[in-house]
Amino acid sequence: MKNGLITIIGLLAFLTGFTQEKDLTKPPAGSQAFIPSGYEVLDYETGDLNGDGRKDVALVLKQKNEDTLEMGDAQRPLLLLTRQPNGKLKQAIRCDSFILCRQCGGIFGDPYEGITIGKNSITINFYGGSAWRWGMEYLFKYNDAKKNWMLEKETEIYYHNANPDKIKTTVYTREELGTVALSGMNGNFGACDRTYVVTATKTYFYDQPNLKSKPRKGYLLKGDKVSCNRQTTNFVSVYFTNKDDKSSEGFILKKDLSAVTE
Repeated sequence: MKNGLITIIGLLAFLTGFTQEKDLTKPPAGSQAFIPSGYEVLDYETGDLNGDGRKDVALVLKQKNEDTLEMGDAQRPLLLLTRQPNGKLKQAIRCDSFILCRQCGGIFGDPYEGITIGKNSITINFYGGSAWRWGMEYLFKYNDAKKNWMLEKETEIYYHNANPDKIKTTVYTREELGTVALSGMNGNFGACDRTYVVTATKTYFYDQPNLKSKPRKGYLLKGDKVSCNRQTTNFVSVYFTNKDDKSSEGFILKKDLSAVTE
Protein backbone atom coordinates (compact mmCIF):
# COMPACT_ATOMS: atom_id res chain seq x y z
CA MET A 1 0.00 0.00 0.00
CA LYS A 2 1.34 3.37 -0.95
CA ASN A 3 2.22 5.68 1.97
CA GLY A 4 0.84 8.78 0.31
CA LEU A 5 -2.62 7.27 0.14
CA ILE A 6 -2.91 6.02 3.71
CA THR A 7 -3.95 9.38 5.16
CA ILE A 8 -6.36 10.00 2.32
CA ILE A 9 -8.05 6.68 2.83
CA GLY A 10 -8.53 7.48 6.48
CA LEU A 11 -10.11 10.82 5.63
CA LEU A 12 -12.39 9.56 2.89
CA ALA A 13 -13.07 5.99 3.99
CA PHE A 14 -12.02 5.28 0.42
CA LEU A 15 -10.31 2.32 -1.19
CA THR A 16 -11.27 0.00 1.63
CA GLY A 17 -9.57 -3.22 0.64
CA PHE A 18 -5.90 -3.82 0.03
CA THR A 19 -3.62 -6.73 -0.51
CA GLN A 20 -2.50 -8.22 2.81
CA GLU A 21 0.71 -10.15 3.31
CA LYS A 22 0.23 -13.61 1.83
CA ASP A 23 2.25 -16.32 0.18
CA LEU A 24 1.49 -15.79 -3.50
CA THR A 25 3.27 -19.02 -4.40
CA LYS A 26 0.56 -20.89 -2.50
CA PRO A 27 -2.86 -19.72 -3.72
CA PRO A 28 -5.98 -21.38 -2.26
CA ALA A 29 -6.16 -25.13 -2.71
CA GLY A 30 -7.75 -26.14 -6.00
CA SER A 31 -7.17 -22.77 -7.71
CA GLN A 32 -3.77 -23.65 -9.14
CA ALA A 33 -5.40 -25.70 -11.89
CA PHE A 34 -6.96 -22.55 -13.37
CA ILE A 35 -3.67 -20.66 -13.77
CA PRO A 36 -2.68 -20.71 -17.47
CA SER A 37 0.81 -21.69 -18.54
CA GLY A 38 3.20 -18.74 -18.41
CA TYR A 39 1.30 -16.95 -15.65
CA GLU A 40 1.65 -16.66 -11.88
CA VAL A 41 -0.38 -15.12 -9.08
CA LEU A 42 -0.17 -11.36 -8.54
CA ASP A 43 -2.87 -11.40 -5.86
CA TYR A 44 -5.76 -13.48 -4.56
CA GLU A 45 -8.65 -13.25 -2.13
CA THR A 46 -11.25 -15.66 -0.81
CA GLY A 47 -14.87 -15.05 0.19
CA ASP A 48 -18.48 -15.59 -0.82
CA LEU A 49 -18.63 -13.99 -4.25
CA ASN A 50 -22.13 -15.09 -5.20
CA GLY A 51 -23.96 -15.35 -1.88
CA ASP A 52 -24.37 -19.14 -1.78
CA GLY A 53 -22.56 -19.50 1.54
CA ARG A 54 -19.49 -21.18 0.07
CA LYS A 55 -15.96 -19.76 -0.01
CA ASP A 56 -14.97 -18.69 -3.53
CA VAL A 57 -11.65 -17.47 -4.93
CA ALA A 58 -10.58 -14.43 -6.95
CA LEU A 59 -7.21 -14.62 -8.70
CA VAL A 60 -5.29 -11.74 -10.26
CA LEU A 61 -2.58 -13.12 -12.52
CA LYS A 62 0.47 -11.73 -14.24
CA GLN A 63 2.89 -13.05 -16.79
CA LYS A 64 5.94 -14.67 -15.27
CA ASN A 65 8.86 -12.25 -15.00
CA GLU A 66 6.46 -9.43 -15.88
CA ASP A 67 8.91 -6.77 -14.70
CA THR A 68 11.49 -7.90 -17.26
CA LEU A 69 9.14 -7.80 -20.24
CA GLU A 70 9.61 -5.02 -22.79
CA MET A 71 5.85 -4.53 -23.01
CA GLY A 72 4.76 -2.98 -19.74
CA ASP A 73 1.11 -3.34 -20.71
CA ALA A 74 1.11 -7.14 -20.55
CA GLN A 75 -2.30 -8.57 -19.66
CA ARG A 76 -3.22 -9.33 -16.08
CA PRO A 77 -6.15 -11.77 -16.13
CA LEU A 78 -8.76 -11.67 -13.37
CA LEU A 79 -10.37 -15.03 -12.62
CA LEU A 80 -13.41 -15.55 -10.40
CA LEU A 81 -13.71 -19.15 -9.22
CA THR A 82 -16.91 -20.22 -7.49
CA ARG A 83 -17.19 -23.13 -5.07
CA GLN A 84 -19.54 -25.89 -6.20
CA PRO A 85 -21.74 -28.04 -3.91
CA ASN A 86 -19.13 -30.82 -4.18
CA GLY A 87 -16.45 -28.49 -2.84
CA LYS A 88 -14.59 -28.07 -6.13
CA LEU A 89 -13.92 -24.73 -7.80
CA LYS A 90 -15.31 -23.72 -11.18
CA GLN A 91 -14.23 -20.75 -13.29
CA ALA A 92 -17.17 -18.35 -13.45
CA ILE A 93 -15.53 -15.57 -15.46
CA ARG A 94 -12.15 -14.53 -16.79
CA CYS A 95 -11.43 -10.91 -17.68
CA ASP A 96 -8.10 -10.12 -19.36
CA SER A 97 -8.49 -6.40 -20.02
CA PHE A 98 -9.50 -4.71 -16.75
CA ILE A 99 -6.62 -5.01 -14.27
CA LEU A 100 -4.29 -2.13 -15.12
CA CYS A 101 -0.76 -2.94 -16.25
CA ARG A 102 2.28 -2.41 -14.04
CA GLN A 103 3.26 0.76 -15.96
CA CYS A 104 -0.25 2.21 -16.12
CA GLY A 105 0.25 4.15 -12.89
CA GLY A 106 2.66 6.63 -14.43
CA ILE A 107 5.67 7.76 -12.39
CA PHE A 108 4.00 6.46 -9.24
CA GLY A 109 4.41 2.90 -10.44
CA ASP A 110 2.16 -0.15 -10.45
CA PRO A 111 -1.43 1.11 -9.96
CA TYR A 112 -2.90 -2.18 -8.75
CA GLU A 113 -3.89 -1.78 -5.08
CA GLY A 114 -5.97 -4.83 -4.32
CA ILE A 115 -9.31 -6.58 -4.28
CA THR A 116 -11.87 -7.11 -1.54
CA ILE A 117 -14.58 -9.75 -1.52
CA GLY A 118 -17.87 -9.05 0.24
CA LYS A 119 -21.03 -11.12 0.23
CA ASN A 120 -22.24 -11.12 -3.37
CA SER A 121 -19.60 -8.56 -4.35
CA ILE A 122 -16.04 -7.79 -5.30
CA THR A 123 -14.27 -4.42 -5.09
CA ILE A 124 -11.18 -3.59 -7.16
CA ASN A 125 -8.85 -0.64 -6.42
CA PHE A 126 -6.24 1.28 -8.39
CA TYR A 127 -4.04 4.26 -7.52
CA GLY A 128 -1.41 6.15 -9.53
CA GLY A 129 -0.13 9.38 -11.02
CA SER A 130 2.84 11.64 -10.35
CA ALA A 131 2.39 15.20 -9.10
CA TRP A 132 -1.31 14.77 -9.82
CA ARG A 133 -2.59 11.62 -8.14
CA TRP A 134 -5.69 9.59 -8.94
CA GLY A 135 -7.48 6.66 -7.39
CA MET A 136 -10.33 4.46 -8.61
CA GLU A 137 -12.57 2.02 -6.80
CA TYR A 138 -14.99 -0.28 -8.63
CA LEU A 139 -17.74 -2.18 -6.81
CA PHE A 140 -19.35 -5.13 -8.61
CA LYS A 141 -22.35 -7.05 -7.28
CA TYR A 142 -23.39 -10.52 -8.30
CA ASN A 143 -26.46 -10.85 -10.50
CA ASP A 144 -27.82 -14.39 -10.39
CA ALA A 145 -29.94 -13.96 -13.53
CA LYS A 146 -26.92 -12.89 -15.57
CA LYS A 147 -24.47 -15.19 -13.73
CA ASN A 148 -22.08 -12.27 -13.67
CA TRP A 149 -20.89 -9.43 -11.45
CA MET A 150 -22.36 -6.10 -12.52
CA LEU A 151 -20.80 -2.70 -11.92
CA GLU A 152 -22.74 -1.10 -9.08
CA LYS A 153 -20.60 1.91 -8.21
CA GLU A 154 -17.41 3.65 -9.29
CA THR A 155 -15.58 6.17 -7.13
CA GLU A 156 -12.71 8.34 -8.35
CA ILE A 157 -10.40 10.70 -6.51
CA TYR A 158 -8.05 13.28 -7.99
CA TYR A 159 -5.68 15.64 -6.22
CA HIS A 160 -2.26 17.31 -6.38
CA ASN A 161 0.41 15.76 -4.22
CA ALA A 162 1.26 19.20 -2.80
CA ASN A 163 -2.36 19.63 -1.63
CA PRO A 164 -3.56 16.20 -0.44
CA ASP A 165 -6.42 17.78 1.53
CA LYS A 166 -7.95 19.27 -1.62
CA ILE A 167 -9.37 16.13 -3.14
CA LYS A 168 -11.91 15.98 -5.93
CA THR A 169 -14.18 12.98 -5.51
CA THR A 170 -16.55 11.78 -8.21
CA VAL A 171 -19.10 9.03 -7.66
CA TYR A 172 -20.76 7.17 -10.52
CA THR A 173 -23.88 5.22 -9.55
CA ARG A 174 -25.44 2.25 -11.31
CA GLU A 175 -28.08 4.57 -12.84
CA GLU A 176 -25.35 6.46 -14.69
CA LEU A 177 -23.04 3.52 -15.34
CA GLY A 178 -25.67 1.46 -17.11
CA THR A 179 -25.47 -2.32 -17.45
CA VAL A 180 -21.80 -3.24 -17.25
CA ALA A 181 -20.55 -6.77 -16.55
CA LEU A 182 -17.17 -7.44 -14.97
CA SER A 183 -16.42 -10.06 -17.61
CA GLY A 184 -16.44 -7.35 -20.30
CA MET A 185 -14.65 -4.56 -18.43
CA ASN A 186 -11.50 -2.90 -19.78
CA GLY A 187 -9.06 -0.29 -18.52
CA ASN A 188 -10.52 2.41 -20.77
CA PHE A 189 -14.08 1.93 -19.57
CA GLY A 190 -16.17 5.07 -20.12
CA ALA A 191 -13.40 7.03 -21.84
CA CYS A 192 -14.42 9.57 -24.47
CA ASP A 193 -12.18 11.47 -26.89
CA ARG A 194 -14.36 13.58 -29.13
CA THR A 195 -15.85 17.06 -29.48
CA TYR A 196 -19.40 18.08 -28.63
CA VAL A 197 -21.33 21.27 -29.35
CA VAL A 198 -23.99 22.75 -27.08
CA THR A 199 -27.43 22.60 -28.72
CA ALA A 200 -29.49 23.96 -25.80
CA THR A 201 -29.90 27.71 -25.28
CA LYS A 202 -28.08 27.34 -21.97
CA THR A 203 -26.72 24.32 -20.10
CA TYR A 204 -25.18 24.21 -16.61
CA PHE A 205 -22.16 22.44 -15.20
CA TYR A 206 -22.61 19.75 -12.54
CA ASP A 207 -19.93 18.54 -10.13
CA GLN A 208 -21.36 15.02 -10.06
CA PRO A 209 -23.00 12.86 -12.75
CA ASN A 210 -26.24 12.67 -10.80
CA LEU A 211 -29.62 14.01 -11.86
CA LYS A 212 -30.51 14.59 -8.20
CA SER A 213 -27.52 16.88 -7.61
CA LYS A 214 -27.69 20.66 -7.98
CA PRO A 215 -26.03 22.34 -10.95
CA ARG A 216 -23.31 24.95 -10.48
CA LYS A 217 -23.71 28.59 -11.38
CA GLY A 218 -21.41 28.17 -14.37
CA TYR A 219 -23.00 27.40 -17.71
CA LEU A 220 -22.39 27.13 -21.45
CA LEU A 221 -24.33 28.66 -24.32
CA LYS A 222 -25.61 27.30 -27.59
CA GLY A 223 -22.77 26.84 -30.06
CA ASP A 224 -20.02 26.38 -27.46
CA LYS A 225 -17.74 23.45 -28.24
CA VAL A 226 -16.35 21.19 -25.54
CA SER A 227 -13.93 18.27 -25.33
CA CYS A 228 -15.36 15.05 -23.93
CA ASN A 229 -13.50 13.07 -21.27
CA ARG A 230 -16.14 10.60 -20.11
CA GLN A 231 -19.74 9.69 -20.87
CA THR A 232 -22.45 8.21 -18.67
CA THR A 233 -26.15 7.55 -19.21
CA ASN A 234 -27.24 11.18 -18.77
CA PHE A 235 -24.01 13.20 -18.59
CA VAL A 236 -20.84 14.02 -20.45
CA SER A 237 -17.69 15.03 -18.58
CA VAL A 238 -16.32 17.99 -20.55
CA TYR A 239 -13.47 20.49 -20.72
CA PHE A 240 -14.20 23.97 -22.06
CA THR A 241 -11.94 26.92 -22.88
CA ASN A 242 -13.52 30.32 -23.58
CA LYS A 243 -12.29 33.16 -25.80
CA ASP A 244 -10.30 34.60 -22.90
CA ASP A 245 -8.44 31.29 -22.55
CA LYS A 246 -10.11 30.50 -19.24
CA SER A 247 -11.02 26.86 -18.79
CA SER A 248 -13.85 25.07 -17.02
CA GLU A 249 -14.63 21.42 -16.53
CA GLY A 250 -17.46 19.39 -15.12
CA PHE A 251 -20.49 17.37 -16.17
CA ILE A 252 -23.02 18.62 -18.73
CA LEU A 253 -26.37 17.01 -19.50
CA LYS A 254 -25.98 14.81 -22.55
CA LYS A 255 -29.36 15.91 -23.91
CA ASP A 256 -27.99 19.45 -24.28
CA LEU A 257 -25.09 18.36 -26.50
CA SER A 258 -24.53 16.98 -29.96
CA ALA A 259 -21.41 15.19 -31.18
CA VAL A 260 -19.37 17.08 -33.76
CA THR A 261 -18.60 15.10 -36.91
CA GLU A 262 -14.97 15.65 -37.77
